[in-house]
Amino acid sequence: GNAPKLVYTPLTDKCYLTLTQGMALGYGGNPYGPAGTGKTESVKALGQALARQVLVFNCDEEFDFKSMGRIFVGLVKCGAWGCFDEFNRLDEEVLSAVSQQIQQIQGALKENAKSMQFMDKTVEVDRNAGIFVTLNPAGKGYG
Repeated sequence: GNAPKLVYTPLTDKCYLTLTQGMALGYGGNPYGPAGTGKTESVKALGQALARQVLVFNCDEEFDFKSMGRIFVGLVKCGAWGCFDEFNRLDEEVLSAVSQQIQQIQGALKENAKSMQFMDKTVEVDRNAGIFVTLNPAGKGYG
């Protein structure tokens, strides 16, 4: 059937340009804004346009750095994109450890490494892998 379509606006173009430049530099992306504004859908639509598998994970307090690490290993090995929705819901300690894991992966992608040491394992790196995190601002009016 037909895939759901995203409404294309000048902001969508800016988002796509920013995300693709980030990917070219070995980074991912971090769309930020109020709930329901299309952050996750933009990442999914860009992935579809570039023929990438995009896996969406809704983060909450139950995630720990080991489970996130296992997800990262899978993404890096197969070259999929991971979109971690509501990343700010992770516990503070987990957020710190996961941020270091993401930095390690970004370093391998920037260096075009064939493999990397990650969580005491040698992991083959697929250059197409990407990590995206979406954040909803904390504050009045943002649930």
